[in-house]
Amino acid sequence: MSALPRISDTEWEIMRVVWTHHPITANEIVEHLMKEDPTWHPVTAKTLLNRLVKKGALGYDQDG
Repeated sequence: MSALPRISDTEWEIMRVVWTHHPITANEIVEHLMKEDPTWHPVTAKTLLNRLVKKGALGYDQDG
C-alpha cells in the first residue's frame, strides 16, 4: 500500500471544495474558492490543483 500524500492546509481547502461539489471542473473549483474568499487568485488555485494531482491526491478526466 502506498503512503498517503502529505498536503498543506491550503491544499485541504481545495480538497474540501472538490469533495463537496464532485464532480467539478478546475474552473468551477476556482470559482467556488473565490466566492468563499475573494483573496484567492486563479493562478494560485490552479498551481495547487496541479500539485495535488502530482501528489496523487487528485485525478482528472480530460474528456469531460
